[in-house]
Amino acid sequence: MANIKYYPEDELVQKVQNGEYGWLDYINHHSPEWQEEYTEFCNERNLVVNEESAEDFIEWKGELIETGE
Repeated sequence: MANIKYYPEDELVQKVQNGEYGWLDYINHHSPEWQEEYTEFCNERNLVVNEESAEDFIEWKGELIETGE
């Protein structure tokens, strides 16, 4: 994933809302840590890397943030 540009979260949200990015793009441009976590998330749940699992990951991350984990 060389030469990937990472964006602040507010810019990523705007890109998703504008239809420029999907959830997979959101993850890939968020941070290297999120890329690794997403890969682990998919491997642990036998999920395919795609928009649907990316959306599941985003929801999962949101729940973790809400619960303070």
